[in-house]
Amino acid sequence: MIEEYVRTVTAHGVPYNYRVLRQTDPAAEARGEAAGGPPAEPVIALGGVLEGMHDWAYLEGAVLPRASLVTVDLPGLDPAAFQDGDGLDLLCEGLAGIVEDLGAPRVKLYGYSLGAAVALQYTQGHPERVARLLLGGVPGDVTEEIETHLRTAVGCARAGDADGFAALMADGLLCLDESHHVHRRELTRGYLRRFMRNAAHVPRKVDLLATALVTRRRPLHDGLSGVPTLVFSGGHDHLNPHEKLLEFAAMIEGSRFVSFPDCDHMLPLQRPEAVTSLVASFLLDEPAAQASG
Repeated sequence: MIEEYVRTVTAHGVPYNYRVLRQTDPAAEARGEAAGGPPAEPVIALGGVLEGMHDWAYLEGAVLPRASLVTVDLPGLDPAAFQDGDGLDLLCEGLAGIVEDLGAPRVKLYGYSLGAAVALQYTQGHPERVARLLLGGVPGDVTEEIETHLRTAVGCARAGDADGFAALMADGLLCLDESHHVHRRELTRGYLRRFMRNAAHVPRKVDLLATALVTRRRPLHDGLSGVPTLVFSGGHDHLNPHEKLLEFAAMIEGSRFVSFPDCDHMLPLQRPEAVTSLVASFLLDEPAAQASG
């Protein structure tokens, strides 16, 4: 049987909602997860700016037999509240509050896109609390072109133009260069547009996208040691070029880097089975399934 509950923690007056899924059976008890007790080394999944705590169904089958799955709604933040820090500092403080509220001595972190930046910075500050770290779609520096594109998209959403927002976001996240083969490109594009039309009506998601625009990318310039780490990316992810990601991974002591050459930033949609395999093999120590690449 699957147990599910949602809790809220607060950092600097900002609420952070998180959802816990865990299997309540003898296997769970063997992991030390008695009913009502803290989960043992749960997997915490942190997604991109428009992903919420209910958008991780594809991971449940792989994670729940071996660990609890914790998913998070990252909030949009008021830039005026950043003071001496920035949005990433406050998002990391929210994650720290979630880890403390869970009561688990250590966690396993999976961060994708903005979630990767949050997961990395939290781990840099709390390496003793992280058993393993999986980073995908790591965001690069926000160029002027990307910033203009995203600000226009935010403006569309706030003006009630859901179709304009959907088109801008889908096209901005995908590699549309026809000289590159991208697995399930058109299928992904259609799905993204439908997803983004709905997201345009969710203020939290639009606010978080605006937060990302003013969030610095300091973790890309700092290293990490003492935490087993795997970095992965789509080979055609134009939001952070392959050579930059190699440099980034090299700053993390002992890390591994995996690239999927026929995918872009939307790799989890294009090859969900490959991402699930990485989660199972790296975070949960299970044999990796053969992923095509």
